[in-house]
Amino acid sequence: MPISEYIHDIRAKIGNDLLILTGTSAIVINEREEVLLQLRSDVDVWTILGGYLDPGEDVADGIIREVREEAGISVLPEHIIAVLSGRDHFHTYDNGHQVAIVNICFRCRPADDRSPRPNDDESVEVRYFRPDELPENTYPIHKTLIAKAFEHKDSAYFRPPSV
Repeated sequence: MPISEYIHDIRAKIGNDLLILTGTSAIVINEREEVLLQLRSDVDVWTILGGYLDPGEDVADGIIREVREEAGISVLPEHIIAVLSGRDHFHTYDNGHQVAIVNICFRCRPADDRSPRPNDDESVEVRYFRPDELPENTYPIHKTLIAKAFEHKDSAYFRPPSV
């Protein structure tokens, strides 16, 4: 997907300088307790679904939109799994754009019986996996988030502060 008009306009002013963005991600778990992953077209890695929020967009609405855009299904966010940021969440895109991401990760369930499919140019493949049979080339932090989603904790995961 191309960058949003909002990010495009900011990039016109700041170039490749670091930009802090809020993102949402989804651990979509179906009735068979399988997790939905996408094989990304840009890096050939399996990842959970997600993306950046639009200005004024609620985080839950953002993840509903992102999953619909990427996999063609509707989801219901149920629980916040994690809130992550920090140096591990800095990224430089191939075009030189630098971002620091604050990611809010939700456990979601499908809201309808449609089958997921690649619905944009970000995904080569979209499908469900058993949590104990994730592909080897699954993004490492996403394996952690998937494990956290199956723990059913009452609080969200975050890195403890360095005191």
